[in-house]
Amino acid sequence: MKYDGRGPYCGYGPLAILVLAALPALAQTAAPDSAKVRAGHDGFRRAGIPLHKAVDLSDRGMKWSVQNMADFGPLVQAASDAVARLHARYPSATADAYGNGTLTNIEDSFKLFGSGNLERGCISHQTVTFNALKPLLPAGSSLVVAKVRYGLPPTQHNAVLVYPAGTDWKYTSVVFDGWLKQKSDPDKMVYLYEDWGPIRPVAGIEIEPRYWKANVQLLKDDE
Repeated sequence: MKYDGRGPYCGYGPLAILVLAALPALAQTAAPDSAKVRAGHDGFRRAGIPLHKAVDLSDRGMKWSVQNMADFGPLVQAASDAVARLHARYPSATADAYGNGTLTNIEDSFKLFGSGNLERGCISHQTVTFNALKPLLPAGSSLVVAKVRYGLPPTQHNAVLVYPAGTDWKYTSVVFDGWLKQKSDPDKMVYLYEDWGPIRPVAGIEIEPRYWKANVQLLKDDE
């Protein structure tokens, strides 16, 4: 039936009609689910990261948006659960006693002589964490999850980053690293990139972040 100019759209041109029809979808895009945003805030709180550091550090490029927070919501618990399962599968008295990745690697290294593996090593932590987070951030998400490696052989270390799409991850990322303290508690395995580290070797000597972050690279998903 040809529209005769009367009825609910009388007085509106075709462009206006299209805009009015799109308003519900635009509103949904502009206003993420408030419960998801609160979950994102809670994720930062549980990780011990002051919320203002993610939202207010615009001068340093942080600039996490409301949508970023909404997408971040489920990540902290998923990563924590994945690391907890890894630790339950491969218990370590050394890790429980000292909470130190280096000491735990030394304990694990003795297993190599018996055809064992570094089950509590950084690559194991990176793998389970990445596999837990990747399905939660599909294509089109406002956040990107990536594997990261820093250092030079033989002192390289691996972890997982999450950062807002289209930003410089060296300024905007959150790091998931359950190896460092051998803990699955969010406040012991989640860091802002700028606060990540320092590593504490067996001798107890701290390595300054500016030294070991000088050689950092993102890895491909299958690396």
